[in-house]
Amino acid sequence: MIRPFRGTLIILSCTVLAGCFAPMTTREAQGIANARLAKFCNNKCGKVSFGRTQRINDRWLVDFDAPRHKFTVTVENDGNSKVDVWDK
Repeated sequence: MIRPFRGTLIILSCTVLAGCFAPMTTREAQGIANARLAKFCNNKCGKVSFGRTQRINDRWLVDFDAPRHKFTVTVENDGNSKVDVWDK
């Protein structure tokens, strides 16, 4: 009775851990970047729209356009992010 339970637990644990170590997708990077930019702007940047998303080495660069600024959010694979701002 204990062995089948243990085997099932091991298989489920491996499946869950494999999902944790999977590389970040474009949508995940855009979601993190969007949340980071919303926190950075705090509704003061005007209407912001997605620009371009590109992967460089082990990080994502997500570009956003606003009426007066251009934003680039750098998203690392571990979920950390940083916002850079340029005037238009």
